[in-house]
Amino acid sequence: MAAVLLLSGCSAVNEATFDPTDEVSSDRTAELNRGLRSMPSLEVTLEEYRELRRRLAREIEAIAPGVRFVPKADPADRFPDDRGLCSGEWLRTDGETVYLDNWTSAVPIDDEAWPAASDLVRAASGKLGVGHESSLKSSPGNREVRFTNSQNASVELLSWKAAVISIRTPCRLADGPAVPTPPGADEGASSAGEG
Repeated sequence: MAAVLLLSGCSAVNEATFDPTDEVSSDRTAELNRGLRSMPSLEVTLEEYRELRRRLAREIEAIAPGVRFVPKADPADRFPDDRGLCSGEWLRTDGETVYLDNWTSAVPIDDEAWPAASDLVRAASGKLGVGHESSLKSSPGNREVRFTNSQNASVELLSWKAAVISIRTPCRLADGPAVPTPPGADEGASSAGEG
């Protein structure tokens, strides 16, 4: 009698290259940890990436008719962002990454505005060193552009039945035990741009 075992979930994959993660030596892990200590903290980096999300939402709304990005998380959720382990060769480091709450628009980005919207994401991501274009869907009404780097960061814009801004911070060391979004700090791009 043969037994079959099915596993689902995440594998150890470097999201920047989509290659299987090779075994990383303890010396290399120590070197990566030393490098992390010289970089801005996860909290500082998280604020930088939240600002990126706000800016992209405002700029895309300005060029895409009807698009209005709002947080996907419940407004009462004090911790809408998810902290997780880094991947690839960073997996065994002391670093962490944060998956920011996706911002969505019920109105997708139309095909005429898509090239300019994807150019905004390309330029803004590139300024943060997230410039590897790793996937692209480009059929009418179904678009996706995704940028990554070797430190686990990703910035993605999708548009199909809705539009989505999806962002993951690079691997960084946290200063403290939690990285909450203060209530009311991220109330959506439309209200953030007013005033």
